[in-house]
Amino acid sequence: MPTDGEVVDAIIGKLIVVAFGRPPHYPSKMGREFKQYAVPPADGWVPSEMILDRTEIPKNILLGVTIGGWNHLRHILTIANILADRGYNLTLAKRGKFLQSEQYPKINFISLGEEIDLSKDPETIQLVKEKVDVGRFKKVFKNHYAAYDSIFLRLKEISEMIKPDLFFCDTVNNEPCFDVAWLMKKPLVGISTSPLGLTHTPYRSDPIFGCKVNMENESFWERFRCEFISPLQFLWSFKSSFDNFNKVRAGYGLPSLKSPFERWQNSLFLVDNFFGYETPVPLPPLYQEIGPVLPDYFPSLTPDIEKFLNSHKRTMFVALGSFLFLSSENYAKLLQSIIEVIENNIVDGVIWANIEKYRESFPSNITLSDGRTISTSNLFDNKNSNIFMTSFAPQFSILNHTNTKIFLSHSGSGSVYESLYAGTPLLSLPITYDQPGNAEKLELAGVALTLDKTNLEVKDILNKIEKILNDEQIRINTKRLKTLAMINSKRKYRAADLIEFTLYSSVLKQKNINDENYNIEKWLFKELITPDTRMGLIRGKYLDVYAAALIIVISITFLSIFIIRKLIYIKLFKVKEGDKDKKD
Repeated sequence: MPTDGEVVDAIIGKLIVVAFGRPPHYPSKMGREFKQYAVPPADGWVPSEMILDRTEIPKNILLGVTIGGWNHLRHILTIANILADRGYNLTLAKRGKFLQSEQYPKINFISLGEEIDLSKDPETIQLVKEKVDVGRFKKVFKNHYAAYDSIFLRLKEISEMIKPDLFFCDTVNNEPCFDVAWLMKKPLVGISTSPLGLTHTPYRSDPIFGCKVNMENESFWERFRCEFISPLQFLWSFKSSFDNFNKVRAGYGLPSLKSPFERWQNSLFLVDNFFGYETPVPLPPLYQEIGPVLPDYFPSLTPDIEKFLNSHKRTMFVALGSFLFLSSENYAKLLQSIIEVIENNIVDGVIWANIEKYRESFPSNITLSDGRTISTSNLFDNKNSNIFMTSFAPQFSILNHTNTKIFLSHSGSGSVYESLYAGTPLLSLPITYDQPGNAEKLELAGVALTLDKTNLEVKDILNKIEKILNDEQIRINTKRLKTLAMINSKRKYRAADLIEFTLYSSVLKQKNINDENYNIEKWLFKELITPDTRMGLIRGKYLDVYAAALIIVISITFLSIFIIRKLIYIKLFKVKEGDKDKKD
């Protein structure tokens, strides 16, 4: 008889179309594929087809990413690749080199300048060591805005050269991309992994403010603090930097912004997220949830990693991203934990990826709990047959292998989505930025436990690994989120469709509107902009109607009270008059 887990796997395999080709030579967690198209009900029926005439649609798209690693490129490049297959010309502008050029050969690349080495940046080092704190971001914002000039001018130069018809911008620290689009009067589309800041939802907050991502079960004081006090502290912490930033922008003929979110208020905004993982929030039609965005194809296992996985039935995969890093003390504790989790037979193998460049941050020797000393160099040289250190790892293929049982991750959104899609539970070690919030959402979803970088203990790491591997509820929740991730992963094609619509709408505008003072966003997205944004606060929120209704209710209430009192008075007066007449 099949187990409950095998039944669930079989159902998932039959319900979900696997969106990538899988090498046949290693076992996978994915179910079998099935045909994507329904069989015609009878002879004489023809399938409906979407044949979009793209001859008139402008073809040049500029992709703007100014900060971050693969996590900030993943969603943009995946959607861009779909558009490239449809005949569009795409150019990526980012710092440093385009390391994924082989995976995306149809996408052109122009560098914005030298990439910043965050391991040498004092502010980033402090962010890595300390808890997420509002005050700490003050200097981060200052440094970010100080780099605006060079990025803006370079992006403007690139835009004048390739003449894009649309800007597709990552939103994190990417004001230059939005500003150049505004300056050139071209449509823009933004993308982010979080809806935070897009729309006001009091029950949704973030660890950046020292608050929970979901305020549902918090006390009155916590809800009050996170709704008013912490956001005001956050705004105040970068007010002076933002004011100076506006002065710099004014020098290029750009209008002042009241907040960083103002630029994309009337633009199409894609949210790379999905229900089940994200705290549910109501989004206006302009903000479209299209996640999790994952590529259709991933690198397959290398022969040495495949051999390691096939010989270790309970493997833990460790990857802490390519963009951030840990303190030397925490690296040492993690390495000790990896050795002891194997010696305690909790897992039988560990693969640690992308760690070679931080080798100098490790001590030369590791002292275990029983007092033994282990040479770090032996571990990095893979002399321990149960530990595999590698500078490169095909992350998704590892997570999708049946012998990978747990993923120790920094909880970057890309890693989270790949893990959920593959159905691998996580042990989160968030470092900074959006990662603490991601880790909290994973724990709320019941698919992960979280470590604290400021209080990392070997015993705690081992206990949590063991709990994740043996907890039946975590296993069930992981299967549930796996199904949701797979179902929602198809929405990247909708994202590409919406970008095409934006380009086509811009052509129709040029044919029908000659007024140079028109608002481009309000024309392009008029079908998606809700009427209340044009009606003003009072009319849009129906405050005048509610006020009138309240006045009517109050008036009727007072009038009713007055009439009732009058009737009572008359009744009592008549009774008294009657009693007086009887006495007379």
